[in-house]
Amino acid sequence: MIDAIGLRWILTALFIVPALHALWLTATSGRAPTNRVGHALHAVMGILMVAMVWPWGMDLPAGPGIVVFSAGALWFTAAAAVRSWASGAWAAGLPAALPHIVMMAAMAWMSAVMNGSAGSSGVSGGGHDMPGMDMSGAGAVSAMTLSRAGDRWTAGLLAVALVALGLRWLAQAFDRGRVAAAAAPSGTAALVSRTEALEPACHAAMALGMGVMFVLLV
Repeated sequence: MIDAIGLRWILTALFIVPALHALWLTATSGRAPTNRVGHALHAVMGILMVAMVWPWGMDLPAGPGIVVFSAGALWFTAAAAVRSWASGAWAAGLPAALPHIVMMAAMAWMSAVMNGSAGSSGVSGGGHDMPGMDMSGAGAVSAMTLSRAGDRWTAGLLAVALVALGLRWLAQAFDRGRVAAAAAPSGTAALVSRTEALEPACHAAMALGMGVMFVLLV
């Protein structure tokens, strides 16, 4: 949970826009079922990250999030293996899916830690401490930080990985937009550029927002 109201709204925007885009991709026709599942998982991720930013999100049960995102990590792994087997491109399948696997696994871990799944019933509106967490005082940016050294190292490493993934996706968004604009007919370049750049830009926003959340846990 974020105490700083400005950062709370910034992170909400970073998560809700990709979630809405993923929902739109899930609902539009002409997409393969495996792609729909992946987009749906990203939509759920964005919605849960919005919940984690706000005080009411701390009252949500940890179990469903842990199960969904653990299953999501396994799904992206299995889907990449199947695509690699079908196409014969073994070297490209898993690396392409690895960023999504990392994000799903990070969400499962965050759901467990922030909700005190290891022996705690969760955080309520009263702001009670839970195992492995320190509740911050008034005026702090984040309402809680991790107290165990192992958890703090894990959160720090995940933050670095997520920021790196976010910057990589952001670079892809700029590259796709520039290439698409150059190839588009005159008068439509700007629209084509934004359309091609939207998906990696949304992934970048989600990853960078998650990276900020993990930094605040350290």
